[in-house]
This record gives sequence, C-alpha cells and structure tokens, in this order.
Amino acid sequence: MKFIKKINLGLILAIIAIIAVITYSVQLESQRKTAKEDIKKSCENFINLTNKYATLPSEYQTIGQKSTDTNLTNFYSEMENDLNAQTTNESTANIQKTILTETIKNQLIDTSKITVSFNREITKISSYEFDGSQVTVTFDSKTTIKQKYNDVNQETGEISEKISEKTTQVEGETITLEKNDDTWKIVYANLDYSEINGLNYMYEYSTSIM
Repeated sequence: MKFIKKINLGLILAIIAIIAVITYSVQLESQRKTAKEDIKKSCENFINLTNKYATLPSEYQTIGQKSTDTNLTNFYSEMENDLNAQTTNESTANIQKTILTETIKNQLIDTSKITVSFNREITKISSYEFDGSQVTVTFDSKTTIKQKYNDVNQETGEISEKISEKTTQVEGETITLEKNDDTWKIVYANLDYSEINGLNYMYEYSTSIM
C-alpha cells in the first residue's frame, strides 16, 4: 500500500512538473509573439537610419565635386548621435559609423555619378531566432537607389543631368537585437550596400556581449 502511495505521489509530482513546463513554454511563446512587432519596428527604424546616412547630404550631391571640398564633420556627428540612440553601446555605434563613413567615402572617389537616395525596406521576415535576451532577425529586402549623372548628346555635345533608378531584391540579411530597458536595440547587423556606386561589398558588424 505504501509502495502504491509512493508511485501515486511520484506520478502527481511528475504531472505537476510537466504542466509547469508546458505553462512556461506557452507563456514564453506568447511573450515572444507579442515582442515580434516591437522587434520588427526596431529593425525598420534602424534601416531607416542607415538609409538616411548611406548617401551624401544634399548640399554635397554635386557631380564632379572634389572630395577635398567636402566637409562632413557635422554630418558624421549627427550620424554618431543617432546611432548611439539605437544601438546597445558606444562600441556597436562606432562600428556601424565606420561602415557608413566608408560607404560615403567610396562615393567621393568617383563623383561623375552621385547617389541621391538609397532606400532599403524589409519585404519578408524569414525567422526570429531567440537566444536569452537577444534575437536575430533574418529577412529579405528591397533596395532602391537613385543616381544622377551628366549625359552628353553625341551629336550636339550638349550636357544634361539625368537620373537613373535601380531596384534590387536582397535575401538573407540579418539584424541581431537585445532588449535594454524595455527597448530592443541593435547588437549586430549584416546589410548589403553593394548597389551604391556599383561597389560590391556586404558589410557586417558585431560586438561581443559580456
């Protein structure tokens, strides 16, 4: 009889443990489902920020302008402040600033064609991979780039300014975020800037979380 009671007690404890695990899993999944909208919004805000700083300020979008005539001190300062507001720490912000700064500098190498706008937008989120307080978002995007250049009429020699536009579908970009003070901030990003001035590179940056 005592043996049967022990079995019953063990069974009851096992059932309680299973129910507790199931309840925790359901609550966790519910929390993550709710968080996905905030996470997506943080990704979109960050992408909008990189769109803003991926091209020269409008006052410097002059065909043929020498890089020595371009003073971007204030532009870079504003970039740094905006990045600090959306990333987890200063180190992460500095790495992304370097990426965007190099993108700008590469545009100044050849100013016969000027990128006047660059826009990336998420078209599809493939996955949210949660790991503790962090989540990695994998997504596809559409980038649209507009560039201006001088077109020379071969018959008359007349020069006219024209705008070209190109849209590209990009797959498998990623952004990793961490929740700090109820806000999802950027830890790591792998974004494609290959269409700017025809350059072929995909920048990524990361920092270690202690």
